[in-house]
Amino acid sequence: MSTTVWLVSHAANAVLRSGTFLQAPDVPVRGDDAEEALEARAREALAAWRERWHARLAIGNRNGEALRALTSPAAIARASARAAGFAGAAPSDALAETAFGAWQGRRMTDLAREAPEALAAWTRDPGFRPPGGGESFDDVRARVGAWLDALPGSGHNVIAFTHASVIRAAILHALGAPSPGFRSIEIAPLSATALRRTQHGWVWLAAMD
Repeated sequence: MSTTVWLVSHAANAVLRSGTFLQAPDVPVRGDDAEEALEARAREALAAWRERWHARLAIGNRNGEALRALTSPAAIARASARAAGFAGAAPSDALAETAFGAWQGRRMTDLAREAPEALAAWTRDPGFRPPGGGESFDDVRARVGAWLDALPGSGHNVIAFTHASVIRAAILHALGAPSPGFRSIEIAPLSATALRRTQHGWVWLAAMD
């Protein structure tokens, strides 16, 4: 039997809706602080997601086993996993948000005034790295692709709560598509993307509605 990976984009909160680049998570990862990342609006959205998706994902797990639940180390992803019914999700560095270097915690509107050329390059060029040790999209794609290809070939389906950048990278890796295509993939909060590993490689599945 083939392996299916469900990639769920975490909930949005006020910080992310303001266009602020995510801060790197605290080390070590703590489970008891994750709920602070959620506000009432996000909790409501996650409650609706759980009602809609939780049973369907269980039905879609053809192997009859519990899904292996993973999450990005970021508090917003861990909180989303817990509120969605996957309290035991294990953090994985492979699912982490792009490292934004000196841009972490900064608002895009501020960077648009201070460094418009660099910000424009980041939106267009998959090889551009934010200053101060940031990752490019190509870096994220290499990390995510290596994680996907290292998963067992059969029998262990996965659900992972992660970030739009990671999901874009996973889709392009599955399709073998050029990295500049990241600009044409929109990932909404709490959307679910399914990839299946077959004997011919990864395929992108249409999501259940």
